[in-house]
Amino acid sequence: MSTSPSELLPAGAAVSFNKIGEAMAMGTCQANGATPMRALVATVVAVGPIERLGAAAEALQSLGDAGTVRGILISEGDNPAPPARVAGNTVALHGLPPAYFNNAVGALRLSSLPTLVWWRGGRPDTLDGLAGLAERIVLDDDEPESTWSRAVTLFEGSAFSDLRWARLTQWRALMAHFFDIPEVLAATADFSKLTIAGSDRMSARLFAAWLQSSLQFNAGFTVEYAEGSTKAMIDEVRLADHEQELVIRLSPHRTCLETQVSVQGHRSASRLVSLRDQTLTGLLTEELRIRARDGAFERALSRLVSA
Repeated sequence: MSTSPSELLPAGAAVSFNKIGEAMAMGTCQANGATPMRALVATVVAVGPIERLGAAAEALQSLGDAGTVRGILISEGDNPAPPARVAGNTVALHGLPPAYFNNAVGALRLSSLPTLVWWRGGRPDTLDGLAGLAERIVLDDDEPESTWSRAVTLFEGSAFSDLRWARLTQWRALMAHFFDIPEVLAATADFSKLTIAGSDRMSARLFAAWLQSSLQFNAGFTVEYAEGSTKAMIDEVRLADHEQELVIRLSPHRTCLETQVSVQGHRSASRLVSLRDQTLTGLLTEELRIRARDGAFERALSRLVSA
């Protein structure tokens, strides 16, 4: 089902482009009783097909209402003067040609604050211009292969991340914690197979690329992907050889991760760890706290696209 511009910001008002700044200032003052500019920490620009901007609009409005960000939603089209809607600290532009993206972002962003581009899909070459305007680009494409290939060529110009990567944070942290155990670290070269079960193959591939770019396994090391038993991104990660294994699995209630360690010389143990907030608003809030380039992500994505 397609999304209309008015549905992106149903409580907003239609305005001309040259009145957007005035409308945003007026709307936020009426909603909060005072100008909230001091509380803002960034401009977030969500770019993508209009059908993927509905959820983004909800997240940006939530952050904007909390006085956190100025939100800009842009969908691609062929109208150089597209209709605009403003609701509080969020504006939506529907049907803007990619050649005009930079001008629109440059005019609407808060130049004194960092700009984060939230890429929800589109022509990968559009990333080039946006990367020159943004301190960070957070990728979030349904079918990311071509976007990822483009992104690795732009790492030197802007800091990149990905919401798949963000959703994998706890999975990666728990796997890394395994190797804080001396017996596990000593057994690194013995592990011969990584098995990842889940519904999102690209997330599984990204996790595998991260692990292989972080540790040195023997030449016979293999990766196997399997369908998960739920619709979760990942259900289980298992790193093993014939006698030893490290397991991370999603709990039945899907709110926690359970770990299990079984290696020679170390007493078998398990633990339960709560998952972080996996909502778009929660993930974006975490991304806004990050300023520097993520070397681990860059290495993982570079390995994945070159495989």
